Amino acid sequence: MTDHGRPNEIDRQSAEPTAPPLASPLDSLLGYRLRRASMATMGGLHEVLRPFGLSAGEASLLILVGANPDCRQSDVGPALAIKRANLTPLIGRLKARGLVIDTPIDGRSLSLALTPQGEALQREVLAQVMANDRAFLDRLAIDEETLIAALTALSA
Repeated sequence: MTDHGRPNEIDRQSAEPTAPPLASPLDSLLGYRLRRASMATMGGLHEVLRPFGLSAGEASLLILVGANPDCRQSDVGPALAIKRANLTPLIGRLKARGLVIDTPIDGRSLSLALTPQGEALQREVLAQVMANDRAFLDRLAIDEETLIAALTALSA
């Protein structure tokens, strides 16, 4: 109530009856549930990566190159399902931060490697991403190996 004895906006909102939840046939659709689960996990991932100043793509690249030192850029794009046009600026941002360098393979090819700073960040990021994954997996009623096998079969 306001000082004048009339209901204020908050009083009117709380006095309104609450409607029953909407019936949602979407909840029984696998694609819809997977998209919602993906949105939830990606939201958590973005929160984990924010302090590092990394996008999900940058973190993925950092983790992949850390696990495959001296890999070719031409192999990284397909492994991450990133088009070459999108991969080049992604690598450029990590190079600008001093996290990734080019190393010569032969006279005309270059590979990607992490700098010492990149290696340290990769270890820290990977640990945080894995902890984030564990937090979501702990909420599932299915074990991780079964889930990964099922999702892998769907994407094949």
